Amino acid sequence: MSYKGILLDLDNTIYKYEPAHDIALTSTLTRLCDITGIRYEYVFGCFKQARDRVHIQLAETASSHNRILYFQTLLEILKVKELNLAKDLYEMYWNIFLDHMQLIEGFMEFLNIIKDKKVCIVTDLTAHIQYRKMEKLGIWSFCDYFVTSEEVGKEKPHPMMFMLAINKMDLHYSEVCMIGDSYHKDIEGASQLGIHSFWLNMKKENKNIQSSLITEFNDYEQIKEYFYE
Repeated sequence: MSYKGILLDLDNTIYKYEPAHDIALTSTLTRLCDITGIRYEYVFGCFKQARDRVHIQLAETASSHNRILYFQTLLEILKVKELNLAKDLYEMYWNIFLDHMQLIEGFMEFLNIIKDKKVCIVTDLTAHIQYRKMEKLGIWSFCDYFVTSEEVGKEKPHPMMFMLAINKMDLHYSEVCMIGDSYHKDIEGASQLGIHSFWLNMKKENKNIQSSLITEFNDYEQIKEYFYE
Protein backbone atom coordinates (compact mmCIF):
# COMPACT_ATOMS: atom_id res chain seq x y z
CA MET A 1 0.00 0.00 0.00
CA SER A 2 1.19 3.49 -0.77
CA TYR A 3 0.38 6.38 1.55
CA LYS A 4 1.42 9.99 1.19
CA GLY A 5 0.77 10.77 4.83
CA ILE A 6 0.62 9.06 8.20
CA LEU A 7 -1.43 10.08 11.23
CA LEU A 8 0.44 8.88 14.29
CA ASP A 9 -0.70 8.63 17.89
CA LEU A 10 1.86 9.44 20.60
CA ASP A 11 1.15 7.80 23.97
CA ASN A 12 1.58 4.00 23.93
CA THR A 13 2.17 4.10 20.17
CA ILE A 14 5.58 5.78 20.05
CA TYR A 15 6.68 5.18 23.63
CA LYS A 16 5.51 3.07 26.59
CA TYR A 17 3.22 5.17 28.76
CA GLU A 18 2.54 2.94 31.78
CA PRO A 19 6.12 2.35 33.05
CA ALA A 20 6.90 6.08 33.00
CA HIS A 21 3.57 6.98 34.57
CA ASP A 22 3.82 4.39 37.33
CA ILE A 23 7.23 5.46 38.59
CA ALA A 24 6.40 9.16 38.25
CA LEU A 25 3.14 8.87 40.17
CA THR A 26 4.58 6.65 42.90
CA SER A 27 7.52 9.00 43.44
CA THR A 28 5.33 12.10 43.47
CA LEU A 29 2.72 10.73 45.86
CA THR A 30 5.47 9.40 48.13
CA ARG A 31 6.90 12.91 48.28
CA LEU A 32 3.47 14.26 49.23
CA CYS A 33 3.21 11.63 51.97
CA ASP A 34 6.60 12.70 53.33
CA ILE A 35 5.43 16.31 53.46
CA THR A 36 2.01 15.69 54.99
CA GLY A 37 2.59 12.54 57.05
CA ILE A 38 -0.48 10.91 55.45
CA ARG A 39 -0.38 7.19 54.58
CA TYR A 40 0.43 6.35 50.97
CA GLU A 41 -2.54 4.02 50.51
CA TYR A 42 -4.94 6.76 51.55
CA VAL A 43 -3.26 9.37 49.37
CA PHE A 44 -3.30 7.02 46.37
CA GLY A 45 -7.01 6.37 46.83
CA CYS A 46 -7.69 10.09 47.06
CA PHE A 47 -5.62 10.68 43.92
CA LYS A 48 -7.82 8.28 41.96
CA GLN A 49 -10.86 10.09 43.33
CA ALA A 50 -9.37 13.44 42.29
CA ARG A 51 -8.54 12.20 38.80
CA ASP A 52 -12.04 10.81 38.32
CA ARG A 53 -13.58 14.06 39.51
CA VAL A 54 -11.54 16.07 36.99
CA HIS A 55 -12.44 13.63 34.21
CA ILE A 56 -16.14 14.06 34.94
CA GLN A 57 -15.96 17.84 35.20
CA LEU A 58 -13.93 18.26 32.01
CA ALA A 59 -15.05 15.22 30.03
CA GLU A 60 -13.64 14.85 26.51
CA THR A 61 -11.37 17.88 26.75
CA ALA A 62 -7.57 18.12 26.91
CA SER A 63 -7.80 19.72 30.36
CA SER A 64 -9.31 16.52 31.73
CA HIS A 65 -5.79 15.06 31.62
CA ASN A 66 -4.02 18.04 33.20
CA ARG A 67 -1.98 16.72 36.12
CA ILE A 68 -1.92 20.06 37.89
CA LEU A 69 -5.71 19.83 38.18
CA TYR A 70 -5.37 16.28 39.51
CA PHE A 71 -2.93 17.42 42.19
CA GLN A 72 -4.89 20.55 43.06
CA THR A 73 -8.05 18.48 43.53
CA LEU A 74 -6.07 15.90 45.52
CA LEU A 75 -4.84 18.56 47.93
CA GLU A 76 -8.39 19.84 48.32
CA ILE A 77 -9.67 16.35 49.13
CA LEU A 78 -6.84 15.87 51.64
CA LYS A 79 -7.60 19.33 53.09
CA VAL A 80 -3.99 20.39 52.60
CA LYS A 81 -4.05 24.19 52.66
CA GLU A 82 -0.76 24.69 50.80
CA LEU A 83 -2.34 24.53 47.35
CA ASN A 84 0.87 25.86 45.82
CA LEU A 85 2.16 22.32 46.32
CA ALA A 86 0.11 21.35 43.27
CA LYS A 87 2.60 23.08 40.97
CA ASP A 88 5.57 21.39 42.67
CA LEU A 89 3.92 17.97 42.44
CA TYR A 90 2.99 18.63 38.81
CA GLU A 91 6.56 19.52 37.86
CA MET A 92 8.01 16.60 39.82
CA TYR A 93 5.63 14.15 38.16
CA TRP A 94 6.40 15.25 34.62
CA ASN A 95 10.16 15.56 35.14
CA ILE A 96 10.30 11.97 36.39
CA PHE A 97 7.91 10.81 33.69
CA LEU A 98 9.99 12.34 30.89
CA ASP A 99 13.19 10.84 32.28
CA HIS A 100 11.70 7.34 32.19
CA MET A 101 10.08 7.29 28.76
CA GLN A 102 11.22 4.49 26.47
CA LEU A 103 10.55 4.26 22.75
CA ILE A 104 8.66 1.15 21.72
CA GLU A 105 10.99 -1.42 20.19
CA GLY A 106 11.31 -1.07 16.44
CA PHE A 107 9.73 2.37 16.26
CA MET A 108 12.86 4.25 15.15
CA GLU A 109 13.47 1.72 12.38
CA PHE A 110 9.88 2.22 11.27
CA LEU A 111 10.36 6.01 11.24
CA ASN A 112 13.28 5.60 8.88
CA ILE A 113 11.07 3.61 6.52
CA ILE A 114 8.43 6.36 6.40
CA LYS A 115 10.84 9.31 6.45
CA ASP A 116 9.78 10.46 2.96
CA LYS A 117 6.10 10.65 3.91
CA LYS A 118 4.24 13.43 5.66
CA VAL A 119 3.79 12.60 9.35
CA CYS A 120 1.27 14.24 11.65
CA ILE A 121 1.10 13.48 15.37
CA VAL A 122 -2.55 13.26 16.47
CA THR A 123 -2.73 13.16 20.25
CA ASP A 124 -4.99 13.88 23.19
CA LEU A 125 -3.76 15.86 26.21
CA THR A 126 -2.42 19.41 26.45
CA ALA A 127 -0.03 20.74 23.82
CA HIS A 128 2.76 21.85 26.18
CA ILE A 129 3.45 18.46 27.74
CA GLN A 130 3.10 16.63 24.43
CA TYR A 131 5.69 19.00 22.96
CA ARG A 132 8.00 18.18 25.88
CA LYS A 133 7.56 14.46 25.25
CA MET A 134 8.44 14.85 21.58
CA GLU A 135 11.54 16.86 22.45
CA LYS A 136 12.68 14.37 25.09
CA LEU A 137 12.15 11.43 22.72
CA GLY A 138 14.19 13.21 20.05
CA ILE A 139 11.75 12.65 17.20
CA TRP A 140 10.75 16.17 16.16
CA SER A 141 12.81 15.91 12.97
CA PHE A 142 10.50 13.13 11.74
CA CYS A 143 7.31 15.11 12.42
CA ASP A 144 5.82 17.54 9.90
CA TYR A 145 2.55 18.43 11.63
CA PHE A 146 1.08 18.29 15.12
CA VAL A 147 -2.53 18.16 16.34
CA THR A 148 -3.57 18.02 20.00
CA SER A 149 -7.01 17.81 21.55
CA GLU A 150 -6.26 21.12 23.26
CA GLU A 151 -5.99 22.74 19.83
CA VAL A 152 -9.15 21.09 18.49
CA GLY A 153 -11.29 21.40 21.61
CA LYS A 154 -12.34 17.76 21.23
CA GLU A 155 -10.65 14.43 21.92
CA LYS A 156 -10.31 11.39 19.75
CA PRO A 157 -12.38 9.69 18.41
CA HIS A 158 -14.06 12.98 17.47
CA PRO A 159 -13.71 13.39 13.69
CA MET A 160 -12.37 16.93 14.02
CA MET A 161 -9.07 15.55 15.37
CA PHE A 162 -8.44 13.62 12.17
CA MET A 163 -10.00 16.19 9.85
CA LEU A 164 -7.73 18.97 11.11
CA ALA A 165 -4.67 16.74 10.70
CA ILE A 166 -5.57 15.87 7.11
CA ASN A 167 -6.32 19.50 6.35
CA LYS A 168 -2.89 20.53 7.64
CA MET A 169 -1.24 17.86 5.49
CA ASP A 170 -3.23 18.99 2.43
CA LEU A 171 -4.05 15.39 1.56
CA HIS A 172 -7.20 13.34 0.90
CA TYR A 173 -8.53 10.76 3.35
CA SER A 174 -7.62 7.99 0.90
CA GLU A 175 -3.99 9.14 0.87
CA VAL A 176 -3.33 8.73 4.60
CA CYS A 177 -3.44 6.07 7.26
CA MET A 178 -3.75 6.14 11.05
CA ILE A 179 -1.49 4.26 13.46
CA GLY A 180 -2.46 4.01 17.11
CA ASP A 181 -2.90 1.75 20.12
CA SER A 182 -6.43 2.69 21.21
CA TYR A 183 -9.00 0.72 19.24
CA HIS A 184 -11.81 3.09 20.21
CA LYS A 185 -10.04 6.44 20.03
CA ASP A 186 -7.54 5.92 17.21
CA ILE A 187 -8.81 3.10 15.07
CA GLU A 188 -12.58 3.43 15.18
CA GLY A 189 -12.28 7.20 15.09
CA ALA A 190 -10.17 7.24 11.93
CA SER A 191 -11.72 4.29 10.10
CA GLN A 192 -15.21 5.79 10.41
CA LEU A 193 -13.91 8.59 8.18
CA GLY A 194 -12.70 6.09 5.61
CA ILE A 195 -9.07 6.20 6.76
CA HIS A 196 -7.12 2.94 6.65
CA SER A 197 -6.10 2.33 10.25
CA PHE A 198 -3.34 0.19 11.76
CA TRP A 199 -4.06 -0.98 15.29
CA LEU A 200 -0.99 -1.52 17.48
CA ASN A 201 -2.39 -4.23 19.73
CA MET A 202 0.51 -4.89 22.09
CA LYS A 203 -1.88 -5.92 24.88
CA LYS A 204 -3.32 -8.70 22.68
CA GLU A 205 -6.91 -7.53 23.13
CA ASN A 206 -9.61 -9.55 21.40
CA LYS A 207 -11.71 -7.57 18.93
CA ASN A 208 -14.10 -8.82 16.27
CA ILE A 209 -12.67 -6.74 13.44
CA GLN A 210 -14.97 -6.75 10.43
CA SER A 211 -13.81 -3.62 8.61
CA SER A 212 -11.41 -3.93 5.68
CA LEU A 213 -10.05 -0.53 6.71
CA ILE A 214 -8.56 -1.92 9.93
CA THR A 215 -5.30 -3.88 10.12
CA GLU A 216 -4.07 -5.30 13.42
CA PHE A 217 -0.39 -5.66 14.29
CA ASN A 218 1.46 -6.48 17.51
CA ASP A 219 4.84 -4.85 16.90
CA TYR A 220 6.59 -2.60 14.40
CA GLU A 221 8.31 -5.50 12.70
CA GLN A 222 4.90 -6.70 11.50
CA ILE A 223 3.80 -3.35 10.09
CA LYS A 224 6.92 -2.67 8.01
CA GLU A 225 5.73 -4.72 5.03
CA TYR A 226 2.82 -2.34 4.48
CA PHE A 227 5.13 0.63 3.98
CA TYR A 228 7.97 -0.68 1.85
CA GLU A 229 7.73 0.97 -1.56
